[in-house]
Amino acid sequence: MSKKRMIGFKWLLSLTLIFSAVLPIGNASVAAVGSTANMSESSVYIAVNDTLLHYDKIRPVMSKQTLYIPLVQTSELLGLNVSYSSQKTTITGNGKKLTLTAKQEGMLVANGRTMVSLRLLSSSFGYPLSYISSGPVYRIFTSDAKLTDREFMDKFGKEMKKPVQPKPEPAPTGNGSRKMYITFDDGPNANTGALLKVLDRYDVKATFFVLGKQIASHPAAAKQIVAKGHSVGLHGMTHQANKFYASPTSALNEMNNDNAQLYKATGIYSKLIRTPYGSKPNFKKSYRDQTAASGYHLWDWNIDSNDWRYTKNPQTIYNNVLRDVRAKKKQGITPVVLFHDQQATTSILPKLLQALKAEGYTFDVLTNDTTPLNFWQDKR
Repeated sequence: MSKKRMIGFKWLLSLTLIFSAVLPIGNASVAAVGSTANMSESSVYIAVNDTLLHYDKIRPVMSKQTLYIPLVQTSELLGLNVSYSSQKTTITGNGKKLTLTAKQEGMLVANGRTMVSLRLLSSSFGYPLSYISSGPVYRIFTSDAKLTDREFMDKFGKEMKKPVQPKPEPAPTGNGSRKMYITFDDGPNANTGALLKVLDRYDVKATFFVLGKQIASHPAAAKQIVAKGHSVGLHGMTHQANKFYASPTSALNEMNNDNAQLYKATGIYSKLIRTPYGSKPNFKKSYRDQTAASGYHLWDWNIDSNDWRYTKNPQTIYNNVLRDVRAKKKQGITPVVLFHDQQATTSILPKLLQALKAEGYTFDVLTNDTTPLNFWQDKR
C-alpha cells in the first residue's frame, strides 16, 4: 500500500472509531439474539475492500435502526474465525476477540442465519467503514483495498441498481426438478460437529429434525446448526412411540417442549415437525388437527436411506440413496431424503454428495413456506 493510501486508511480508521462511538451499539439500538421485533430486510449492499458481497438466501436486515449482516460469510471474507459453545459465540482475528453471549445484544437470528451488527463487528476489530449513498453500500476496509469509493461505484454501480429478484420457494415435488432436500434425524449429538464440517466442505445446506433431550445435552451443537445456516425442525422429546403417540395432546406437548429446548439453546423456534418412526400409521387426523392448529407443518420423506440398519456397511447407504434418487429423477419427483445424525452416515456423506452433485442436484432447506410432504398428503 502506498504511503498516501496508508495515511488515508489511518484517517478513515480514526473517523470510523469516532463515528462508532457516537452511534449507539448498546441497549438503544441492537436487538438481542432471537429477537425479530421490527426486523425488515435492508436494500443496502455490503462490500469487503474491493469485493461486493452476494449473500446466499438472506440480505442484511434492519432492527431497531441497526444494520445486521450474516456473520459466517462476512467473517470468512474478513479472515475472522467464528467458534461456538453452549452459551456464547466467539469471533477472533486481527489480534482481537469479540464474545457474544446468548442474551447479549449485538447479534440476532433471521431466517435461520446468525446476524451481527455491522458497526459492532467493524469497530470491535478496527475495520473502517465507508458509506456510499449512491449504492447504497457499506464498504468494510482491511489494509487490502485498492479502489477508491468512486472507482468502486464505477465498477459495481450498475450491478447494484439491478432490482433483487426474490427466488420463489420450491415445493418438494415437480417436473423433474434437480433440487433435493437432505434431512437428519435424532441429533444433535457428539457426531454433529463432524457432520457440519462435511456439509460446509461441500457447500450443502440441510434440515435437522432434532430431539429436545439431545438439545439439552448438546446445546452448542444445536446453536452451531443454526449459525451455519441449516434449517431446524422438531422430532419430539422421547422418541418412544408408546409415550409420543399416547394421545394427540401428548404428541403436541412433546413438540412444544422440544421447541422450548430449541429456543433456549439457539434463540429461535421452529414450526416444522417430523414424528418418531414416521407419521403412518399412528399420527392420525386427530393428532394432525392438534399440531396444525398450533401452526406446525408435518414432514416425512420419500427416500429412506435406512442408514440406521447399515452402521457397519456405509457403502450400502450410498448405494441405496443413489439408486432411489435416480428413480425419483426419472419420475420427475424432488427427493426428500431421510438420514440420521450418526458416524456411519457422516463417513460416506462426502462420496455421496459428490455423486449427487454429479447427477446435477442442488440442495435446499425446508422452511415454513415449503409445501409439506408427508405420508397422509396433508398439506397444512
